[in-house]
Parts: sequence; structure tokens; C-alpha cells
Amino acid sequence: MRIISNIHKLGIAVIVLLCSVTQFSCSKWDDFKEYTKDGEIVYTGKLDSVEVFSGKGRVMLRGEFNADPKIRMTKIYWNDYKDSIEFQTEEVSKGAIFEKTFAVDEGVKSFVIYNYDGAGNRSVAVNAVGTSFGSAYRRKINNRLVSLVNFDADGVTINWEAMDLSTGPQYTELEYALNGETKHMIIPISEASTRLEGLSTTTQIKYRTIFKPEESSIDTFAVAYKNYEIKFIPRLKNNRVPFIAASRKDRWGTLADWITNDAAKIHAGGHGGWDDWNGNIFNLESGWGAPAIINGKVYQSLELEPGTYTFEISDLMNTNLTQDDNAYLVVALGNTLPDVELVTTAIGYVKVVEGKPVGELHVKFTLTETSLVSMGFLTTQPGDTPGRFCNIRAFDFYQN
Repeated sequence: MRIISNIHKLGIAVIVLLCSVTQFSCSKWDDFKEYTKDGEIVYTGKLDSVEVFSGKGRVMLRGEFNADPKIRMTKIYWNDYKDSIEFQTEEVSKGAIFEKTFAVDEGVKSFVIYNYDGAGNRSVAVNAVGTSFGSAYRRKINNRLVSLVNFDADGVTINWEAMDLSTGPQYTELEYALNGETKHMIIPISEASTRLEGLSTTTQIKYRTIFKPEESSIDTFAVAYKNYEIKFIPRLKNNRVPFIAASRKDRWGTLADWITNDAAKIHAGGHGGWDDWNGNIFNLESGWGAPAIINGKVYQSLELEPGTYTFEISDLMNTNLTQDDNAYLVVALGNTLPDVELVTTAIGYVKVVEGKPVGELHVKFTLTETSLVSMGFLTTQPGDTPGRFCNIRAFDFYQN
């Protein structure tokens, strides 16, 4: 009897095992169909490899159909099934691509996707997450900022401020007119400066920055065009070491691009202002056998538009000028500098003396109308021994 009982138990185990194997095989064979003894529940093939791409007030959903030819509709839900959209489909083959773009309110959304056959049977749910961008994102993005504009003889260079890359800036569009033709430029966001060739006058440009909130976004966002006036500002020429001499004799010379009056040309048969010692610097020197300088002037004249400007000694090597000497950095209206006795008639001046910080050797001035302005160095200094000197390595001039 015990043997028969064991055989009976073994038979039951085999039957249970066979049922389990059968159930596993059926599930693996068809993920979309479930069978019960009460009848058949049919599941339509689901959408595979689903991705959601962000857009401007919309998203694009992409997926891949499997081999189920009965699919006739795809329906997509979001906002906890409160919103939905459906798309009719023709007979599909395995690997066919489903790609649809549709409007979605702004925010991160959880999507639930079903396929349906003609009898209304639906697939298992497929979940995906995507983002629609709108006004909240727009409030985070701004145009690039211009940090500095430099002019030279051949054009203009715009230097840009760095941007917050987390907002997705892609490039900047820039337009300007040159010789009656509109120039259009695309400037990568990685480009820190932009060259506008041939631009040599005050010009209005406009530019805007283009953004993508995500690398795979289907849309870009553009901020409004910003108008920016590039003001052409004449520049000082030959204004830093190595200064260039228009003519020279031995150690001394006369500066190219500067106006030097005869009172400053006390060396080497009519030279002064350019000094070969210490690396071709600017130097008005008297004494040590050279005569005194009386109202020596070295300057440049520029026509300037209304605005506020600064003229400065930006690099002073050394000087032994004292408070008793009369040496000035001067800005004056017209085509020359005043004499020392009339320096107070200038629109700006500062006395140059030993020990004064270079940061104080500047003249700031404002013009209310287009004017011819002269700026430079004015001095009266003795011919004693020891003499007087002022070694300057750089002048600068810029608009504030």
C-alpha cells in the first residue's frame, strides 16, 4: 500500500510540473495573450522602444510596432488619464515606426500608451516620460551680453560675456548693414569673440540667442532681437611700447602719429619724445646738458562724438618730476594743447609727479556735441643737473 501511495504522489507532482511548464511556455511565447478556462482574453501588440522628445508646448513620441497586423489605433494618455490623444493606423508590419507630435501643456509628463485592434482589444500599457517647455522656460533664458567692443583699421571685434550653459544656449544670430548690404552671421555659443570685417563707422546691429532646452528637443527657443549701437571711437595710434619713431638720431627720436612741437625737440638736432633707452619708450627729458623745455607738447587730435571718455597713462615706468615742475596729462578742445600758464582752460588735466599712483594719472571728460579734441603730454621743466624725465610705457583712451 505504501508503494501505491508513493506512486500516486509522484503522478500528481508530474502533472503539476507539466502544467507549470505549459503555463511558462505559453507566457514566453506570447506576452500579449492570456488564456483562461472561462474564455480567451486577447491583448493587442504593444508599442516597443518608446521615446519622448521635448518641444515648445508639445512633444514628439516615437516607438516601434511589433509583428501584430491587427493594430488599428494608438492612444496616449497623460495627466492621470485626464488628457489623451489617439491616432488611427493602417495595417502595420514589424519594425514600422510610430512617430507623432502633439500639443501638451508645459511640464514633465508621464505618458501611458495603448495600441488597439479593430475589435477594441488593447495592448498592455507602455509608460514613458517627457517634457513640454513653455513660458516657465522662457523666463530662464536671456540674450548674450556684449562685454567689450574693439575697433581697429580693418573692422570691429565684439567680445561676449560667458553664458549659463545649463539653459541650453546654442548660437547667436547677428545682423548688420555694410555698404548697403545686410550681413547675417551665426555665432556658436562657444565663440567668445566675433569679428565684423570692414566695419569702420558707428553702426546699429541686432542679435538674438537661440536655445534648446534639451539636446534632443525638436524645437528651439529664440529670445527677442536686441538692438545694439556699435559706436566707432577713433583710437590713439602708436600709444605703447615699443613706440615707433618717425625719425631718430642716436638715442632720441620723434614719435610717429603724434604731433610734437619744436619746444619738445631739444635733443640731437631737433628730436624729442621718443627714447631708445629702456625699450623705445615715451620720454620728455631735460637737463644733463640738454636745455630746458618750455611748453613742450606731444599730443594727438581726434574727432569724437558726444559721450564720456577717459585718457590715461596706463603704464608709467618711472619719473622724477616734482610738484614744482609743470608736467600735465591734458585734454583740450581744438587742434592743440594750451600752454602751461593756460592749462586750466583745458577740459581736463592732471599733474604728473613722482610717487603719484598710476591709477590717478587719468583725465575723464564728457562731450555734448561732436568735437575735435587734443590729448597728450604738456610740460615746462628746467635744464639743470640732475635733469627731469618721465618714462611712459603706455597711454590709453576709451569711452566709458
